[in-house]
Amino acid sequence: MTADDAPGRAQPQTPPRCSARVLRLPKNPIDPIEDGAALSERTGRFAVADGASAGRDVHLWAQALVRAYIREPPPGQASDADLRDWFLAVATQHAATLPAAVGPSWLDEGPGAVTSAYATFLGLQLVFDEHGDAQGGASWQAIAVGDCCLLKVASAGEVTSFPLTDPDQFSDTPSLLPGQPDLLAAAMDATTVQRSSGPLAAGDTLLLATDAVARWLLTLAREPDGLRQVIRTPRDDLRTHLAAQRTVGAVDKDDLTLLTIRLHPAPAPPQPPCSLARTFPSRS
Repeated sequence: MTADDAPGRAQPQTPPRCSARVLRLPKNPIDPIEDGAALSERTGRFAVADGASAGRDVHLWAQALVRAYIREPPPGQASDADLRDWFLAVATQHAATLPAAVGPSWLDEGPGAVTSAYATFLGLQLVFDEHGDAQGGASWQAIAVGDCCLLKVASAGEVTSFPLTDPDQFSDTPSLLPGQPDLLAAAMDATTVQRSSGPLAAGDTLLLATDAVARWLLTLAREPDGLRQVIRTPRDDLRTHLAAQRTVGAVDKDDLTLLTIRLHPAPAPPQPPCSLARTFPSRS
């Protein structure tokens, strides 16, 4: 027996594994959905973005943000300057790949001209420490601009949320990220990228939602089993329910995106093969 195997000593546990699903529901059957969503279960990175409708090609900007976060996110301990540089690099790359503008000319000239796409954003990184504590050392780190929200539903039922905590906090003027590099460079001086982090354990569920869904979820969180019911509902049934709730006004008439991540216990590590020694009585 080694020292690490001594009775009473806590053994490092394999971190929990995650599985994710995305629910997307456009506000109408004609226009492209203006939300972005991307995920990588392998790297533990997830992101949602909500394009502001009063902009040009906002769905492309929302998609650019979430894809960049999955592909190459900012450093885990990024400073304000690091985050500004990261968003600026994403906007620069996005502007260089935009298709030629199409649509009525009044969008591009004169009073009220639309010169950029705008979006809110939420990026989530799961951190799994292979040599952590009895819970596997799992934690989450998130950054947000605007009113896309993360809700964590712990296995014991406790609910925490970021960056908003109450449905009454939503407004028509959230902080926005412009898709044009020059506008973004100026906006980042006044826009605070919010950050938060916390522990994770097997059995927890994380919900990343654009504003209309997030507001609805925070309302449900006031009920003892409100979010549990959402988590248990199959995706197609939940999509139908959200569409119905939007029809009756319980959910805002907007694009709806919900990314659900569930933390499962890791499979038990394989045990070493057992060596059996047979003992025979000696002959006298």
